[in-house]
Amino acid sequence: MKPKKELALPGSMQAVSDAFEQWRSTRKKRDRIPESLWEAAMELSPSYSAHRIAKTLRLNYWELKHRIGLRLSRNTPSEFVELNVEHLFSGAQCFVEVRSQAGFEIKIRTMAASQPELTELISCFMSHGR
Repeated sequence: MKPKKELALPGSMQAVSDAFEQWRSTRKKRDRIPESLWEAAMELSPSYSAHRIAKTLRLNYWELKHRIGLRLSRNTPSEFVELNVEHLFSGAQCFVEVRSQAGFEIKIRTMAASQPELTELISCFMSHGR
């Protein structure tokens, strides 16, 4: 079996990888990763996928993805978008508020709660609000 060739990492990824390796060589068993190293890993997210970062730095992918999501929701300014969908609904008044896992909110005031369009609208918001 041929040995794997090690590809050279781009500068920023290499610097963070080196910092993780330095920490791993001096840590006590089962120590938590310092927040400064998590921050350095998250700083790479605009340039690299979470998968590549997690694989290169040997991090838990889901933990990294969660932290990146939290960071984005804190750093992304909220923007209000009003949708006028009154023509889609009729009947009694209904008010719905939904918050996505990423912290985005949608508030819907309509005249009917059982319209399939309302369910579809909320489903679309939840799938794109990550």
